[in-house]
Amino acid sequence: MSISPDAIAHARSINLIEFLIARGHKPVSRRPHHADFHAPYREDRNPSFSVSQRPDGTWVWYDFGRNEHEGCKQHGDLIDLVQLLDHVPFAEALHRILHNTVRSMVAPSNPSTAPPTDKERIAHAKKLYYAAQANMTPEREEELRSYFHKLALPYNQHLGAVWMRLGDDGIPYVAFPLPTPNIHFMQGLMARALGEAPPALMRVARGLKGPWILKRGNAPILITESIVDCLAGDELFGPSFTLCALNGLNTVERLQEYLKRLPSRIIYVALDNDASCIAVGNALQNSSRKKGPHVQKELVSLLTHMGYHVMEVLLHHNASVKDLHKLWLKHPQRVSLLDLAKTGLHHAPAC
Repeated sequence: MSISPDAIAHARSINLIEFLIARGHKPVSRRPHHADFHAPYREDRNPSFSVSQRPDGTWVWYDFGRNEHEGCKQHGDLIDLVQLLDHVPFAEALHRILHNTVRSMVAPSNPSTAPPTDKERIAHAKKLYYAAQANMTPEREEELRSYFHKLALPYNQHLGAVWMRLGDDGIPYVAFPLPTPNIHFMQGLMARALGEAPPALMRVARGLKGPWILKRGNAPILITESIVDCLAGDELFGPSFTLCALNGLNTVERLQEYLKRLPSRIIYVALDNDASCIAVGNALQNSSRKKGPHVQKELVSLLTHMGYHVMEVLLHHNASVKDLHKLWLKHPQRVSLLDLAKTGLHHAPAC
C-alpha cells in the first residue's frame, strides 16, 4: 500500500483510550485526554500503561513497568502499538488500523465471566509446568544447557528449569518455578525466551508474579533484578548468599512478605546500573522513571528502616556495566567477600 503523510497523521490521531476500551481494556483512571491501563500485551498487576493526547492532537502511549530485557520505557503511537501486538511491520500495522482489521489485543470480554482467581492462576501455572516437565526430552535438555552455556553460567538441574512453549507464536522458553525451585510450593513461573523474540515477549510470567528465591540457611541475602543476575552473583562470589531476584516485582511492600520468611538480617543490594523498573513504596510510585542507582538508594533506605543491615554492591557500577551478569561476562573471575565488602557502601539499620 502507498503510505501518505495524511494516512499516518490520521492513525496517530485516533483516540487511544477508546481504542483500548473497544478491545476489552478498562482504564484504571481516566481524564478526557489521559488514562492509565494495565498493559495490553503482558501481565501487569500494577497498572503502568499510560496513554495521553498531545497538544497537536496525536495520541501516544508509554509503558513505565518493564525492565530493559522486556522493553523498559517502551513507548510510541497507535501504529507502534499495533506493530508490537501483531508482530507486523509499519506498513501492515497502518493498513490494519485504517481498514479496522487490527487483531484483538485480548479475547473479547465476557461480563458474566469473572477474572481468574489467584488460586486458578496458580493452578494454571502448575499445569503448564508439569506438562513441560513430562515432555522434557534429551534434545530439549541440551537446548537448556546450550542456553546457559551462551550466558557463561552453569546449568543446574536443581533449579527446576524446564523447556516450554508459550503464547500464540509458540516461542520456546526456559521457565523457572516461583518463588523457589521447590515445585511443591510453586505459585508461578518466570520464563525467558531461549532465542529471538519481540522485546515484549523476551520474559513472560504465568501464575502469580513475584520474586525468585534460592534459600541457603542463614546466609545473607543478595537482591538482584533477574534470576540470571543472581546466578552470575553465585559465579562471582561463590555460593555465599541466599539469592533473591525481583523479577519485576513492583513494590517493596510485597518483597517484605518474602523477606520476613528468611532468617538473615543482612542484605546485599545489586540492582541494575541503568533504568530500573521497581517502584519503591507508594510515595515513590514514579520511581520506575528514575535511573537504577537512584532507585537502589531508595530501596536501601526502606530496607534499613525495616531493620536490615544493607550493603550496596557497586562492583558493576565501578566497572561501568549494567548488572552482575555483564560484570561476570567482562571479568569472569571470583571476587572475595572481603573485596566485595571493601568496594560497597554499608548502611546500618535505622532502628
